[in-house]
Amino acid sequence: MGRLLAGLDRTESLRAVKRLQASFAQYVHHGLWDEIGALFAADGTLAWDGAVMMGPPAIAAHLRKAIGGGMDGLPAGTVHAQLLMTPVVTLSPSGEQARGRWHEVRMASGPHAWAASLLTADYARLDGRWRITRLVNHPIFAGPFDTGWRNLSDDLPVIPYAYTPDSAGRPETGADAAPQPTDRLSEVGPRLAALAAEDAARNLQHIYGYYIDRKMWDDVADLFAPEGVLTIDGVGRFQGRAAILQALERDGPAGLRHGELNDHPQFNLTVEIAPSGVEARVRGLDLGMTGRNGGDAAWTFTTFDNRFLKRGDTWAIAGMRLYPDARADYYKGWDGGQSATSRRIAAFPVNPASGMAVRYPANLAPVSHPFNGEAIDARPGGSIAEAETALARAAAFDAIENISSALGQYLNDSRWYELSRLFTVDGWRKSPSAGYYQGRDRIWQMQMTRNGPLRRPRAFIPLHLRIQPVIHVAPDGRSAKLRTRLLQFNSANAREGSMTAGMYEDQLAIEDGIWRFSFDDIDHIWLTESYAKGWARLPEGAGQALSRSPAALLQTMPPDRPIEGRAYPPFPAIDRLWFHYRNPVSGRTPPNLLP
Repeated sequence: MGRLLAGLDRTESLRAVKRLQASFAQYVHHGLWDEIGALFAADGTLAWDGAVMMGPPAIAAHLRKAIGGGMDGLPAGTVHAQLLMTPVVTLSPSGEQARGRWHEVRMASGPHAWAASLLTADYARLDGRWRITRLVNHPIFAGPFDTGWRNLSDDLPVIPYAYTPDSAGRPETGADAAPQPTDRLSEVGPRLAALAAEDAARNLQHIYGYYIDRKMWDDVADLFAPEGVLTIDGVGRFQGRAAILQALERDGPAGLRHGELNDHPQFNLTVEIAPSGVEARVRGLDLGMTGRNGGDAAWTFTTFDNRFLKRGDTWAIAGMRLYPDARADYYKGWDGGQSATSRRIAAFPVNPASGMAVRYPANLAPVSHPFNGEAIDARPGGSIAEAETALARAAAFDAIENISSALGQYLNDSRWYELSRLFTVDGWRKSPSAGYYQGRDRIWQMQMTRNGPLRRPRAFIPLHLRIQPVIHVAPDGRSAKLRTRLLQFNSANAREGSMTAGMYEDQLAIEDGIWRFSFDDIDHIWLTESYAKGWARLPEGAGQALSRSPAALLQTMPPDRPIEGRAYPPFPAIDRLWFHYRNPVSGRTPPNLLP
């Protein structure tokens, strides 16, 4: 029981740390500078864009001046979004400190429209609450909207890692706990149920985003409860699946047409679980990347504040509230775009570090949607063995998100040996346009053969960001399937940037007590020739024309298994995408279900 309680505490701590950092990003979006300061310890430090501040008041004052123009909130008609991605969070042996490694991309109005950094952070549990003790951003690229981003150095440094492939795959491990009284099993059940509810809620939100990408309107409507409500601020209220389907069709008929892009990655999620265990509140940011090849293209930001409800064993969307924040023509920028005229924003839960209600500037009108007080879910205590399995499944989510993010971080820095150690002994990895390679050493050799060691000076980086995970852990907690999005910002110091997008469908397993990839498979969907042209100025066959040829790799080191089907990004053509899951509410089978 002592080991179980310690493991539960450590898993809850990992979640608390990630909630802390996501709250930072959400507060930036609305200019809540004092709330950001309150996330830090009394002597916590923030090193940000060359300036160093210590203590909550100094941190808040600096951000208020640097981003808010000296005011609380953001200046009217402006946008400043921090897209927080790729968390790798590990705990100290005591469980009282943590370290995190993240990426952020900032999109904003004004002359500094683009910025990206690697974030390194230290956290500590102080007086029972987790706080940031040190946060450093290590700039990677920046630039204005009209010309896009470029590296800020002609030789980007490699920032030291605070984790290994092993520690990333087992982040909650700590020292053995002291024996505890066995009558505490009754307190474990509700806490384990809350972790499982959080995992289900994250999956549901991310699945929603993937269905929106493909304009799978029937599947989107199916995610709602029969009496579910979709409210779009400034547009209207739609209740019931039929009405919600009509609202979705405002963006065109179901299915993507040739040359159409409708990507909607989901960012900065925070999840609250009601005391009942059957309600969840999910808050975050939707980034729209939309348009049609040869026509218009746009960026959009929409804040969502959603209420999910569990009936039986199924979670569904009871209420979705969308607050459109801003829209920019891809070729004109935020300063020539549309920003929200409404002062309404989705209200925040309490500040996770201070435990106090969030304070808002006078120019914002928070809209609160409290829990409805549903009946408490009956959660029997069960046996210790059942509780251990439930904890293993919850801990798997954090370990899998860690190694998924770590794969991208190692790829960014050409750390091919470490990348290969994220795999099981007989694991498989796909080399795009080439084929599949099996085994750690084969994967290591393949990456070295195709990509070579890190080049110096380091004038280019493929910022490979694996985001929006949908994780389904097997009942025994020892294997899992993962769907995650690739959003890649290619950046150099001597030429303009470009973008690449794709979808991973991976399989994972525990090996020697550590989560690792057993199968890693990427389907690239689109890539741009340049920032200036974007995704709406692509010739037919752009995917193959712009992709790097694998000819040298194929000649030197043929794959262990060839690629079946297309080998290059299809866009502007629309090709199939695989799903490892059915609709989690209706059970509807996707057009392409993985076996």
